[in-house]
Amino acid sequence: MIKFRPRRAVVSALALTLGLSGLSLISTASAAVAAPHYDDPPAVQVGWTDSATPKKAYPIDSNTNIPLGTWQDDAGKSHTSRVYATYDLSAHEGKKIYGAKVFLDERSVADCSKRAVEIWRTKPVTSTPTWNRPPAPLAKLGEVLTPPQICPGAIITFDVGAAVQDAVAHRQRYITFEIRVPEQYESDASYGRRFHPYRGVQLSTQFNSVPQIDNAHLYNGGLPCTQLAPYPRIGGSASTLQAVGTDADEYDERSVKTEVAIWPKANPEARQVFTGEHGQSGRANTVNLPEGTLTDGKSYVWQARVTDGADYSPWSKKCFFTHDRTAPSAPTVTSSNYPPDTTGEWGPVGVPGIFTFSGNGNKDVAGFEYSWLGLGVHGCSASGDHGQWECHNPLDQPGAVRLQTPGGSATVTINPLRSGPQRLSVRAIDLAGNVSETVTYSTFVASGEPQVQVQSGRPEWGQEVLLKFIPAPGVTVRDYEFVLDGGEPQTRDAQEDGTAFFSFVATNPNGHRLTVRSRSDNGYVSPESRWEAYFDPGPGVKSDVYYSPDGSPVGGVGVEGTFTFSPPPGWTDTTAYRYSFNNAEATEVAADANGRATITWAPTASGFTDLTVYAVRADGTVSDYPNWYYFDVAASTA
Repeated sequence: MIKFRPRRAVVSALALTLGLSGLSLISTASAAVAAPHYDDPPAVQVGWTDSATPKKAYPIDSNTNIPLGTWQDDAGKSHTSRVYATYDLSAHEGKKIYGAKVFLDERSVADCSKRAVEIWRTKPVTSTPTWNRPPAPLAKLGEVLTPPQICPGAIITFDVGAAVQDAVAHRQRYITFEIRVPEQYESDASYGRRFHPYRGVQLSTQFNSVPQIDNAHLYNGGLPCTQLAPYPRIGGSASTLQAVGTDADEYDERSVKTEVAIWPKANPEARQVFTGEHGQSGRANTVNLPEGTLTDGKSYVWQARVTDGADYSPWSKKCFFTHDRTAPSAPTVTSSNYPPDTTGEWGPVGVPGIFTFSGNGNKDVAGFEYSWLGLGVHGCSASGDHGQWECHNPLDQPGAVRLQTPGGSATVTINPLRSGPQRLSVRAIDLAGNVSETVTYSTFVASGEPQVQVQSGRPEWGQEVLLKFIPAPGVTVRDYEFVLDGGEPQTRDAQEDGTAFFSFVATNPNGHRLTVRSRSDNGYVSPESRWEAYFDPGPGVKSDVYYSPDGSPVGGVGVEGTFTFSPPPGWTDTTAYRYSFNNAEATEVAADANGRATITWAPTASGFTDLTVYAVRADGTVSDYPNWYYFDVAASTA
């Protein structure tokens, strides 16, 4: 079976809406952008039968006008024809049909003073029938018995909306129409006419997919809809209601509107409806309730539906919540081992702080949140799978503790982030997420940060760096947790003396940064220590004799020392070095396969000495930055 869609010619929203007859139109109809929509269902077959050849079917072709009624051929032989057209309605399955029309585009007419045309619905056929075997008629749908105003070239219009509605409602994929001259005129050749060979019979439908509401995706203040009591208490975000609706029509995907109905649970007659514009199919659409809609302490019921401007979904299931904007009272904060700064005393070394927060019997207090860095504002984000707001319960976040008994107290163990004067911020939280005023507990924290020592000499790019972690006095360390250059945390177990070692190759020309903190068996986690190493942009210089960290004189006149040159950070093709002592003429020395070179030199005079070294690449380019290496040669002891 070959399916085809005739060229869209006379079918348009205008013709379908107005039902114009006798108006000749050539249409290049554009896609509809608002519900309901227009479509030309594809034709499965269009053709005619001939009483003179009763066993032969005549599918349309591009050259032959479609005959209707009685006509004579060139030899004078009489023929009678009826037209059949079948259309595929499968694209309309599940959709609401607003209307449908069949258009006949006349090409020639035997007598412009006469016109009689009927349209019938028959049992569906998928290929053009013959005169002897026509499909069984089901119902006459319409007739035109008046002469055309325009002749020839009129367009005959039939309303077939009820037939298409019935076919779609009964999930019938195909619908077939028979066009014929009424029986009393069918043998009269003056009623004969012909239609355009390719656009002569057209079906246009007006349809809409009824939008649907998704009961699984209703959100109130960033929380999922619930019908279970006790209803969730929601604070400031309660006025944000969201629902996910869907619309199967392509052009309605971004024009879904959401309506929300809300009323006090105790007063259904006070139901109000609010609308959210510019929704999108499959995404959460937001309806913001006007200020003053909700009353603190009252329970509310709400439900939602969506519309595409033509049809509405059913109302969703009901959702319940209690509006709560009352903040709890501030907590009381005490500590059993970190005294307040008003005493002038310091907390113990290497011991976490033990703090107790009290709700002072206020039953509205459900828990507390705390931080050494201050407390910010709780917010929501459009991070859900359907773009819905998600508001996380602050009592489920880090730095919070939930009470077993409302209004009671909770004791927590907290490690300080820094030493010295510190401030712990604490506030109470109720079930709706409302927070109290912040209480600040100030205390003095003893120093517990570990020390970082470099064991491998001054860090050099491209070489191994060995670090030693040393515990703070009075801190018994189990292990160290450290992060190098913002990477993943690593750990090293402490040795018996509490120290640990870590080595790495300095591969970053810009230097390296490390943070480390110690951890103890008693739960104490020290504040972080920071270690950084930066590399000078010029070549490296090391000496076995002429090096003094404190600048004191070293070596002596005639005392040989070696000087080792290494590549500037990031250089991988160093072939030589140019150096000079005390601004003498430069000397060049070749580098080895590792880009390093070593010279031996003995001073001829004591006192302040400078060594200037440049690196040289294989292409002869010289480093922009030298290494100015200074040292003080000791006076001769002879």
